[in-house]
Amino acid sequence: MKLMGHRGARDRAPENTMRSFKALLDSKVSAVEFDIHQCADGVWVVHHDDTLDRTTTATGLLGSRTWAELSNVRTKEGDALPRLEDVLALYKDNAMELQIEVKSPGDFQKLGEVLKQNFDISRITVISFNHQWLYDFKIKHSDIKTTCLLFGLPVNPVEIVQAAKADGISLSVNWIDRELIQKCHAKNLTVTAWNANDIGVFSKMKSIGVDCLGTDMPFTAATWNL
Repeated sequence: MKLMGHRGARDRAPENTMRSFKALLDSKVSAVEFDIHQCADGVWVVHHDDTLDRTTTATGLLGSRTWAELSNVRTKEGDALPRLEDVLALYKDNAMELQIEVKSPGDFQKLGEVLKQNFDISRITVISFNHQWLYDFKIKHSDIKTTCLLFGLPVNPVEIVQAAKADGISLSVNWIDRELIQKCHAKNLTVTAWNANDIGVFSKMKSIGVDCLGTDMPFTAATWNL
């Protein structure tokens, strides 16, 4: 089972910042999850929310700003917002695998090109709760893996993933059991779970065969994965 830092290493630095991503390199986890939005002039920016209000000293919609404007925005801890290319450069020459969550509509042709020009795409999975976006991305870039994020547990999860032409499913730890994993694996689909922040949940997910497990505390979770 692979361990994945959710928005970087949140037990060491603020979410979705270069400090958090750099810290993760020392955590002994093998994957990282982070979020991207496309801003007004087409740059893909690493940030979770649609708005800047929660984590930065700015306000308003991220998508309404240009990169020139966003490059001057700082988090409440003083960190700059990274571009997608910044994170790709950080992890390019190590073994880290990336799960990149698309949080806004955008130019998916350009997104795939950015990924291919800057990274080994065999170590990238594009993920989203919006399965139409995933489908559109996959039609343009069939060689990049995709995974469907889901709220809750629908009656037909495998069919949902297949309809989106995706390669895997990603669910809360509250909704995953051994039967679901077996159904997914029988169709060659991977299963990602989020987020395990105590050893009991971690142990359960490992025992039932989850492929990748997200956590907000990768430094602690890495000590459980022995």
